[in-house]
Amino acid sequence: MYSAKEAAKITGLSTATLRYYEKEKLLPQIARNSQKYRQYSDEDIEWIRMIQCMRMANIHIHSIKEYVSLLIQGGETLEQRFAMVQNHMNDIKKQLTHLQNAFDLTQKKLSFYEKLLADSSYKNISYSEEWKLFNHGGN
Repeated sequence: MYSAKEAAKITGLSTATLRYYEKEKLLPQIARNSQKYRQYSDEDIEWIRMIQCMRMANIHIHSIKEYVSLLIQGGETLEQRFAMVQNHMNDIKKQLTHLQNAFDLTQKKLSFYEKLLADSSYKNISYSEEWKLFNHGGN
């Protein structure tokens, strides 16, 4: 069993975030010791990691709450959970496409700046000249 501070350290979250997850019913009931302090089990830590993963995929809290609620209900909600995960997978694929496009543009811009820095004649380039050069290769 882990204290709230230990669970926070293990998961990389703040104790306030852990309390928020509990308050929002994203976690199963967290055990308490005789002094009423939260005691997180290994299973609780895994739940927290699942929620973290979903948050990193930009899944909204209300969707996570719905998923957790369905999960707790058991096998009778399997089809609903499958559909939710399938939709989340499609959203993640779109996000990956957008991130790849952003990465490619950023990489192109970085390479562009490396070339400008290597040529001192571009030291006083204006933003409009830079814009034209970047977007049209100087044509």
